[in-house]
Amino acid sequence: MAFIAVFAQNEPFERSQVVGCYVAPQAPSLEIGLNEIRVIELEQRKLNYEPQPSKTSYVLNVRPALQLKPTANGQYTFEQVRGIGYFWSLLPEDGVNRNRIRHPDEYSGRFEIHASDGKRLVYVRQTTSRLCE
Repeated sequence: MAFIAVFAQNEPFERSQVVGCYVAPQAPSLEIGLNEIRVIELEQRKLNYEPQPSKTSYVLNVRPALQLKPTANGQYTFEQVRGIGYFWSLLPEDGVNRNRIRHPDEYSGRFEIHASDGKRLVYVRQTTSRLCE
């Protein structure tokens, strides 16, 4: 008896779908361009990224490994940690009864990053923000 497995291919997630200025409370703003992510803070760090499907959703595969860490004043900053990178989960509209998108069309301009203290920070794309200028 032979078993044949058929795996559905996830649709590609184009970089142009995530381009924009993103903000999260108490965290540095991020400008996502077609080729890199620019962290809006004094050090002006830049990250490489690739939007891609994961086993259960879609993510931004971000390199190098910068993790959000809390500071004494209640803010978060990105710090270099060991590893090659992180996966940032792309999210559907707020209030949708699931926590990950299943198809590129569900992306709402939101993604989450887990900080070193376990807090889940949700970044939201801005249309009128001047924080990325």
